[in-house]
Amino acid sequence: MKNNALKLFGSEIIEEAAGFARLCKTGRRWEGKAILIVLDACLDSTGLNYFTVVVPKVNYFREKYVNSGMITKCSDFKKISQRELLSMFKNKRVWYVMKRMCGFIAETDNSVDEMKTLKNWARNADPFNFKKDEIGRIKGVGINTFQYLRIQSGIDTIMPDKIIMRWISRNFKTVKTPYECILEGNKISESLGISKTELCWAIWIKESGELNRIKVE
Repeated sequence: MKNNALKLFGSEIIEEAAGFARLCKTGRRWEGKAILIVLDACLDSTGLNYFTVVVPKVNYFREKYVNSGMITKCSDFKKISQRELLSMFKNKRVWYVMKRMCGFIAETDNSVDEMKTLKNWARNADPFNFKKDEIGRIKGVGINTFQYLRIQSGIDTIMPDKIIMRWISRNFKTVKTPYECILEGNKISESLGISKTELCWAIWIKESGELNRIKVE
């Protein structure tokens, strides 16, 4: 069945997608730092180009705050003022959602392992009822942010953003809602013999046209 995936995407894209999926599954995306995973999810939902804008911004934050030791976990995020973050990301929603998500993780986490907290949340989170979820209730968190954060936390699922909805509609079956996209994406991943997470990454990489500039992080 995986031969069908190779025909659709090519071996290089499938290999890159598998690399991203392995990091997500094992909780090692962004070196397993929950605060960077949360930032990635918040920035990704703003509509910016992922590989050319979002990834460099997360890297910038990592270098300035995380690698310097200033911000090492979600409970430290409160040290960054709204004004300071807006000078970097120009988006109030990113600051607000980051603050709320980090607050949820910091309040829930009773150890130094914030990734375990994220994993536990993601495992029990229900995308079909996400507005009743602690993170889903945060103003500014939609189904795409919700699902992407779950993927980054190790859950094998579909993020129903416009890129994936458009690709599924063009190549398989027209999907009109995020929930139709999730259900159809589940079927497609099974038919292609790849995980849902691999399918998402393969679509994003192919549609971006940025294969030669992408580095698995």
